[in-house]
Amino acid sequence: GKPVYTEDIAPEDCLVVKALRSPHAHAIVKRVQTKTAAGVPGIVCIITSEDVPQKRFTIAGQTYPELSPYDRLILDPHIRYVGDPVALVAGTDVAAVDRALRMIRVEYEVLKPLLDVRDARDNTVIVHSEEDWKPLVNVGGDNKRNIVAQSGEDWGDVEGELDRAEIVIDRTYHTKQVQQSMMETFRSYSYLDAYGRLVVVSSTQVPFHIRRIVATALDIPKSQVRVIKPRIGGGFGAKQSAVMEVYPSFITKLTGRPAMMIYSREESMTVSSPRHEAYVHIKLGADRDGMIRVISLESLWNAGAYGDHSPTTVTLSGHKSIPLYNQYKAFRFNYEALYTNTIAAGAYRGYGAPQGIFALESAVNELAAELHMDPVTLRLKNILHQGEKMPAYFNETALSCHLEQCLLRVRDMIGWDRKYPRQVLSNGHIRSVGLSLAMQGSSIS
Repeated sequence: GKPVYTEDIAPEDCLVVKALRSPHAHAIVKRVQTKTAAGVPGIVCIITSEDVPQKRFTIAGQTYPELSPYDRLILDPHIRYVGDPVALVAGTDVAAVDRALRMIRVEYEVLKPLLDVRDARDNTVIVHSEEDWKPLVNVGGDNKRNIVAQSGEDWGDVEGELDRAEIVIDRTYHTKQVQQSMMETFRSYSYLDAYGRLVVVSSTQVPFHIRRIVATALDIPKSQVRVIKPRIGGGFGAKQSAVMEVYPSFITKLTGRPAMMIYSREESMTVSSPRHEAYVHIKLGADRDGMIRVISLESLWNAGAYGDHSPTTVTLSGHKSIPLYNQYKAFRFNYEALYTNTIAAGAYRGYGAPQGIFALESAVNELAAELHMDPVTLRLKNILHQGEKMPAYFNETALSCHLEQCLLRVRDMIGWDRKYPRQVLSNGHIRSVGLSLAMQGSSIS
């Protein structure tokens, strides 16, 4: 109970900051009436899109230059998902701010939303039509076509190997968006130090990235921002994005006063940073003896309203799955991440690899069933071994890999030979066992 968290060390005189959010998935804010709300006792300021810097940024906590496009403003009159902020209200107490939020009136031009990622490419509904959409790195994005990132590669004769394969598994797997629920919701407070420097105290996983993101959004030098990270009550990847640090920071810079924003559980679930929805199309070509000749994996990623982490997570759906089976003669990995008018996705435990691994491992198990072969036996024939070069992982060499020993150990520990594929219990219930592989790196370059 001794470690302190962000809210525990916040000054008592912090302004309370909350956001007024859009009920529409796609709209243009025509007018925001704040005069009545601004007269509520205790309200210090109400901020709309007219008051913020017109400089785009990304909230993805990534090494600079970020691969994610600069597609956000602190407040944008173009609303892109239900929950997008329309205004910020800062006041001396929660009651005053809540009252003011209820008194703001917004006039919207409601637009047709784009909600299904399968329809997103080249749709007539354009999520990001702005001319100042700004990628720092070319990842194949094109905002006028709703494309955040796209690329692909063929290694070997993919189509030829599929034709020569004695059996082909052709499946599409759909993983839905998944939200994370750390015990400590998103929260941050800010103040100006004795030298006028902005100090941001945040429950974050990426303090140095927060520094750059806040400086970019506020259009001030990084040297004018300091970030402090206390103990955090869970992150899981969601706090690898600057989900809300920019908002109190802007209020402090504007007013000169300490400001704090704390997301409710509802906000943490609906306007933060979930795992990406994905459609993963797998083709496996194999011989009757169980040797996998070719792997084709095509990922379609639902980026949501903004491109946070999409260009990087989508690549790992193939780079962290295909190399598990390194005895192939050819592979294909194509991917694209597309904008829709849904909550923007981000980083979450595995960073894009789980979606691809789920799909490929499901297909391998279906291949085993088709071959009437034990899934352990099938995997032992095809898995990566130490010292092998991995064409599907940037031609890196697996310098440390004991996957075969791991697989055999798990087989013994679970009693696989006795339990697979199932046991019928005395009460008629069925107990079964399953198996899948995964790979993950243990360092950041």
